[in-house]
Amino acid sequence: MEINVLVISDNPVSLAGLEAIIDQGDQFTLIEQAADGLDDLRCPKNSESTPHVIILAEPPSKRTICENVQQVVAMYRHESPAPKIIVVSQNEDDDVIVAALRIGVNGYLARISSPEELLHSIQIVAKGGAAFSPTIAARFSRYFSMIQRMPELGVFSDLTSRELEILELIAGGLGNQQIARQLFLAEKTVRNYVSRIFAKMEVHDRTTAAVLARNAGFGEQTKNPLSQSA
Repeated sequence: MEINVLVISDNPVSLAGLEAIIDQGDQFTLIEQAADGLDDLRCPKNSESTPHVIILAEPPSKRTICENVQQVVAMYRHESPAPKIIVVSQNEDDDVIVAALRIGVNGYLARISSPEELLHSIQIVAKGGAAFSPTIAARFSRYFSMIQRMPELGVFSDLTSRELEILELIAGGLGNQQIARQLFLAEKTVRNYVSRIFAKMEVHDRTTAAVLARNAGFGEQTKNPLSQSA
């Protein structure tokens, strides 16, 4: 498969380096671009010059990364299939990477350890996959692994039966006053229970406790009285 690649960068050193690497691959065709990057870039008029993969190289700021991705997505919104996008940037902050992925990025390379890594990433993305630097991929792996294990971490094992009962109601969306009425307890007593639950679960707010509890199956049978019609 012949892969058309367009490299966009305001950094001439980065632009030249990436193009030199891509030139090494027999299956890649570099598409001529405007000298000033996105400022003068126009959507090609014919399919032969339409890029399969667009590389945004070293955007100067977090804001620029997202703005450039949005511009590219908008520019090729009528193309089918639309070009895939890879960001090459030393900025590997989680918030930037997540924001870029949400608006259409298919790959994010923080550091390129070898020419082969870049060429392989282009191939993966061109075929519809996703490509990330090893450090970024490892962070994603740890994050999703942690989420999958949450219900099994034993955060509920130290709770008493009464605390589990109250956690069930918290997960169901009930407030302290509602819980007090339902369990025939003083509201102050419920607040004390809730504080102990938070301490044992090592959370600092009601929302986090409720989310963890719901992920573990709590609250499915609880009905919030305020949500019921009279």
